[in-house]
Amino acid sequence: MTSWIVKINEKTPQHWDYARDDGFWDVRSPSYFKKIVPGDDIYFWITGQGNGFVAYARATSGLYEITPSAPTAHWSDVRTGGYTHRFEFDTISEDVVSSPTWAQLQKLLGRNLAAQAGANQVSDPSAESRLRSLFGPEADLAFAHFPVVDVELPNSLPTYEKGDDVRKRAQRAIAVRYGQPKFRRSLLAAYERRCAVTGCDVEAVLEAAHIDRYFGEHSNHVTNGLLLRADLHTLFDLQLWTVRSDLTIEVAPRLAGSEYAALAGKRLRVPKSSAHHPDAAAIGRHREACNWIRSAP
Repeated sequence: MTSWIVKINEKTPQHWDYARDDGFWDVRSPSYFKKIVPGDDIYFWITGQGNGFVAYARATSGLYEITPSAPTAHWSDVRTGGYTHRFEFDTISEDVVSSPTWAQLQKLLGRNLAAQAGANQVSDPSAESRLRSLFGPEADLAFAHFPVVDVELPNSLPTYEKGDDVRKRAQRAIAVRYGQPKFRRSLLAAYERRCAVTGCDVEAVLEAAHIDRYFGEHSNHVTNGLLLRADLHTLFDLQLWTVRSDLTIEVAPRLAGSEYAALAGKRLRVPKSSAHHPDAAAIGRHREACNWIRSAP
């Protein structure tokens, strides 16, 4: 067996969350991946600014061609990305205990790595051992350690995306609030420890909300998150309020007459650094998933 460092494009970091849930990784250039076999260790690395490892997995298949009958990936560019091949995997750990830079990684492994390659093979046993040492020993599936909170949803509540079970998504999201400490810390810093909607500064009730779908504890990207008071986080996950393109808040008709109705039209607070602002495309996807606002901007 051998190990592989597989690149995730910095423009689509959310692809890791989708792939982790789907259990497979799609590729455009099979030449980099054709030697992967079941049992190989896979280390996923996000490129660009703020780069680094996000997960350690184990291949459960070799590379194979994607057929029309194969399950469809949930990636944002699944129809336009030109993906032709796939390998399957099980996640081992997302507990990154050390995150070297690319240069530091090469020094750690004692070899040069091809920066432009979609995957780098690492076969030296000592180098493989060093790679494994960068991760905690167990799969940190946060929701496996927290009780699931059952949430009653109306039958008319739309799915977030084709193939996405909103009930399960909401249960996961509500159950794992404090299972995502790194993400929460980064949002606390970016939003100056205040709720993005209300300005609440009681840190004990502030939670890290993912804008795009959430299937795991780990996320390094502030732009895919909002710091929200706990109740607003739950309602956001249930698509009972959303954010317009002008960053004003829109509340579902179902909440008319409640205390939350007063939030309609309020402008979302964003971080001072534009690099930490919520991703417009992710906000748009959340908004489009709300059928009650589908015709609104």
